[in-house]
Amino acid sequence: MEDQRNVNTLKTEAVLADTVVGWDDFRKLVNIGDSIKDGAKTLRVSDKVYEMTASGDQFAIHIYVRD
Repeated sequence: MEDQRNVNTLKTEAVLADTVVGWDDFRKLVNIGDSIKDGAKTLRVSDKVYEMTASGDQFAIHIYVRD
């Protein structure tokens, strides 16, 4: 499986810092209204949906974005 990572840029008191997180952590941390920079595009998170798996002991997090 390919290890994909997302970079989240945090702005604190005019200082920018990049934090690298895996996709699993990203899905947990992202909130509706957050912006994601993907190359030249800026995407905005429009929805975050939790779905139970067939076994019922875990759930999947789906993130929907718009540009």
